[in-house]
Amino acid sequence: MDQPKRERKKPRGTSITLQIGPDSVVRVEKELPSGKPEIELHYAEMFCTDDQGMRPHFKRFGRFDNLRAQEENDLDFTVETDLGVKWLELAEFAPIKEVGHYQDSTGFWNGGELAELFKKLVKKKNDKLYGGSVILMVYATHDHFWVPPPIIRMMPSLLRNEGLTLEAVYMVSPHGTVVEAWPGDPASEGPMGLGNVRLGV
Repeated sequence: MDQPKRERKKPRGTSITLQIGPDSVVRVEKELPSGKPEIELHYAEMFCTDDQGMRPHFKRFGRFDNLRAQEENDLDFTVETDLGVKWLELAEFAPIKEVGHYQDSTGFWNGGELAELFKKLVKKKNDKLYGGSVILMVYATHDHFWVPPPIIRMMPSLLRNEGLTLEAVYMVSPHGTVVEAWPGDPASEGPMGLGNVRLGV
Protein backbone atom coordinates (compact mmCIF):
# COMPACT_ATOMS: atom_id res chain seq x y z
CA MET A 1 0.00 0.00 0.00
CA ASP A 2 1.35 3.41 -1.00
CA GLN A 3 2.17 5.79 1.79
CA PRO A 4 0.61 9.26 1.47
CA LYS A 5 3.14 11.74 0.18
CA ARG A 6 4.23 14.06 2.97
CA GLU A 7 4.97 17.65 2.11
CA ARG A 8 8.60 18.41 2.78
CA LYS A 9 8.96 21.39 5.05
CA LYS A 10 11.37 24.00 3.79
CA PRO A 11 14.04 25.15 6.19
CA ARG A 12 13.41 28.68 7.32
CA GLY A 13 15.70 31.18 8.85
CA THR A 14 15.26 34.23 10.97
CA SER A 15 13.84 37.54 9.85
CA ILE A 16 14.86 40.14 12.40
CA THR A 17 13.91 43.81 12.24
CA LEU A 18 15.10 46.53 14.58
CA GLN A 19 12.36 49.07 15.34
CA ILE A 20 13.82 52.31 16.62
CA GLY A 21 11.57 54.46 18.80
CA PRO A 22 12.14 57.63 20.82
CA ASP A 23 12.99 55.68 23.97
CA SER A 24 14.28 52.31 22.83
CA VAL A 25 15.29 49.88 20.11
CA VAL A 26 13.11 46.79 19.83
CA ARG A 27 14.23 43.57 18.16
CA VAL A 28 11.30 41.96 16.28
CA GLU A 29 11.69 38.38 15.09
CA LYS A 30 9.26 37.25 12.39
CA GLU A 31 8.08 33.64 12.17
CA LEU A 32 7.70 32.47 8.57
CA PRO A 33 5.45 29.64 7.40
CA SER A 34 7.20 26.28 6.95
CA GLY A 35 5.66 24.91 3.72
CA LYS A 36 6.82 26.11 0.28
CA PRO A 37 3.33 27.12 -1.00
CA GLU A 38 2.63 29.06 2.20
CA ILE A 39 6.02 30.80 2.10
CA GLU A 40 5.57 31.77 -1.56
CA LEU A 41 2.06 33.11 -0.92
CA HIS A 42 3.37 35.11 2.05
CA TYR A 43 6.09 36.74 -0.08
CA ALA A 44 3.82 37.30 -3.08
CA GLU A 45 1.22 39.04 -0.91
CA MET A 46 3.92 41.16 0.76
CA PHE A 47 5.32 42.08 -2.68
CA CYS A 48 1.87 43.14 -3.93
CA THR A 49 1.16 45.40 -0.93
CA ASP A 50 2.16 49.06 -1.26
CA ASP A 51 2.73 49.84 2.43
CA GLN A 52 6.48 50.23 2.76
CA GLY A 53 9.15 52.66 1.64
CA MET A 54 11.24 50.75 -0.91
CA ARG A 55 8.64 49.72 -3.53
CA PRO A 56 10.23 50.34 -6.97
CA HIS A 57 7.92 47.83 -8.65
CA PHE A 58 4.93 50.08 -7.91
CA LYS A 59 6.70 52.93 -9.71
CA ARG A 60 7.19 50.66 -12.74
CA PHE A 61 3.86 48.78 -12.83
CA GLY A 62 1.46 51.09 -10.98
CA ARG A 63 -0.45 48.52 -8.95
CA PHE A 64 -0.53 44.82 -8.08
CA ASP A 65 -4.11 43.57 -7.67
CA ASN A 66 -5.98 40.24 -7.84
CA LEU A 67 -3.04 37.98 -7.07
CA ARG A 68 -3.97 34.45 -8.18
CA ALA A 69 -2.01 31.27 -7.53
CA GLN A 70 -1.51 29.02 -10.56
CA GLU A 71 -1.33 25.24 -10.88
CA GLU A 72 1.81 23.42 -9.72
CA ASN A 73 4.49 23.16 -12.47
CA ASP A 74 3.27 26.44 -13.96
CA LEU A 75 4.36 29.98 -13.24
CA ASP A 76 3.48 30.75 -9.64
CA PHE A 77 0.95 33.61 -9.81
CA THR A 78 -0.84 36.04 -12.08
CA VAL A 79 -1.41 39.61 -10.98
CA GLU A 80 -3.11 42.65 -12.53
CA THR A 81 -1.02 45.81 -13.00
CA ASP A 82 -1.53 49.13 -14.76
CA LEU A 83 0.53 47.61 -17.62
CA GLY A 84 -1.76 44.58 -17.93
CA VAL A 85 -1.85 41.10 -16.42
CA LYS A 86 1.62 39.83 -15.50
CA TRP A 87 3.00 36.48 -14.43
CA LEU A 88 4.80 36.51 -11.09
CA GLU A 89 7.44 33.80 -10.72
CA LEU A 90 9.17 33.30 -7.36
CA ALA A 91 12.61 31.93 -6.58
CA GLU A 92 14.21 31.61 -3.16
CA PHE A 93 17.79 32.83 -2.88
CA ALA A 94 19.29 30.27 -0.51
CA PRO A 95 22.85 29.31 -1.48
CA ILE A 96 22.94 26.41 0.98
CA LYS A 97 25.66 24.60 -1.01
CA GLU A 98 28.03 27.43 -0.22
CA VAL A 99 27.40 27.51 3.55
CA GLY A 100 25.83 24.19 4.58
CA HIS A 101 22.67 24.49 6.67
CA TYR A 102 20.96 27.79 7.46
CA GLN A 103 22.34 27.69 10.99
CA ASP A 104 25.88 27.33 9.61
CA SER A 105 25.73 30.65 7.78
CA THR A 106 27.86 33.41 9.27
CA GLY A 107 26.40 36.22 7.16
CA PHE A 108 29.88 37.18 5.91
CA TRP A 109 30.02 37.27 2.11
CA ASN A 110 32.23 38.52 -0.67
CA GLY A 111 30.03 40.84 -2.72
CA GLY A 112 31.31 39.49 -6.02
CA GLU A 113 30.41 35.93 -4.96
CA LEU A 114 26.91 37.01 -3.88
CA ALA A 115 26.42 38.81 -7.21
CA GLU A 116 27.47 35.72 -9.19
CA LEU A 117 25.12 33.47 -7.20
CA PHE A 118 22.23 35.88 -7.76
CA LYS A 119 23.05 36.17 -11.47
CA LYS A 120 23.21 32.36 -11.78
CA LEU A 121 19.71 32.03 -10.25
CA VAL A 122 18.26 34.68 -12.58
CA LYS A 123 19.83 33.00 -15.64
CA LYS A 124 18.47 29.61 -14.55
CA LYS A 125 14.94 31.04 -14.41
CA ASN A 126 15.42 32.95 -17.66
CA ASP A 127 16.55 29.74 -19.41
CA LYS A 128 13.06 28.31 -18.89
CA LEU A 129 12.00 30.66 -21.74
CA TYR A 130 8.77 31.80 -20.13
CA GLY A 131 8.43 34.66 -22.61
CA GLY A 132 7.42 38.26 -21.93
CA SER A 133 5.23 39.64 -19.15
CA VAL A 134 7.06 37.63 -16.47
CA ILE A 135 8.25 39.32 -13.28
CA LEU A 136 10.81 37.31 -11.34
CA MET A 137 10.72 37.91 -7.60
CA VAL A 138 13.78 36.51 -5.83
CA TYR A 139 13.22 36.33 -2.08
CA ALA A 140 15.31 35.52 0.99
CA THR A 141 13.83 33.73 4.00
CA HIS A 142 16.98 34.27 6.07
CA ASP A 143 18.70 37.59 6.74
CA HIS A 144 22.08 36.00 5.88
CA PHE A 145 20.90 35.40 2.28
CA TRP A 146 19.48 38.86 1.58
CA VAL A 147 21.47 40.37 -1.30
CA PRO A 148 21.83 44.03 -0.24
CA PRO A 149 20.94 47.03 -2.45
CA PRO A 150 24.52 48.07 -3.37
CA ILE A 151 25.01 44.63 -5.00
CA ILE A 152 21.54 44.47 -6.59
CA ARG A 153 22.09 47.93 -8.12
CA MET A 154 25.04 46.39 -10.01
CA MET A 155 22.77 43.81 -11.69
CA PRO A 156 21.59 45.86 -14.71
CA SER A 157 25.19 46.04 -15.93
CA LEU A 158 26.02 42.45 -14.88
CA LEU A 159 22.93 41.04 -16.64
CA ARG A 160 23.03 43.30 -19.69
CA ASN A 161 24.54 40.71 -22.05
CA GLU A 162 22.65 37.67 -20.75
CA GLY A 163 19.71 37.89 -23.18
CA LEU A 164 17.06 38.21 -20.48
CA THR A 165 13.47 37.85 -21.65
CA LEU A 166 12.09 38.46 -18.14
CA GLU A 167 10.28 41.78 -17.93
CA ALA A 168 11.67 42.66 -14.51
CA VAL A 169 13.62 41.07 -11.64
CA TYR A 170 13.39 42.07 -7.97
CA MET A 171 15.16 41.06 -4.76
CA VAL A 172 12.93 40.92 -1.66
CA SER A 173 14.30 40.82 1.88
CA PRO A 174 12.78 38.70 4.67
CA HIS A 175 10.95 41.77 6.00
CA GLY A 176 9.72 43.03 2.60
CA THR A 177 12.25 45.55 1.28
CA VAL A 178 12.25 45.40 -2.53
CA VAL A 179 15.16 46.35 -4.81
CA GLU A 180 14.95 46.27 -8.61
CA ALA A 181 17.68 44.16 -10.23
CA TRP A 182 16.41 44.30 -13.83
CA PRO A 183 16.06 46.42 -15.89
CA GLY A 184 17.15 48.75 -13.07
CA ASP A 185 15.43 51.60 -11.30
CA PRO A 186 16.53 54.80 -13.12
CA ALA A 187 15.61 56.86 -10.05
CA SER A 188 17.84 54.84 -7.73
CA GLU A 189 20.91 56.85 -6.76
CA GLY A 190 22.06 54.66 -3.89
CA PRO A 191 25.56 53.24 -3.51
CA MET A 192 26.80 50.38 -5.69
CA GLY A 193 29.61 47.95 -5.06
CA LEU A 194 30.79 44.38 -4.67
CA GLY A 195 32.89 44.62 -1.50
CA ASN A 196 32.72 42.26 1.47
CA VAL A 197 29.45 42.40 3.43
CA ARG A 198 28.14 41.26 6.81
CA LEU A 199 24.43 40.33 6.64
CA GLY A 200 21.94 39.87 9.47
CA VAL A 201 21.37 41.48 12.81
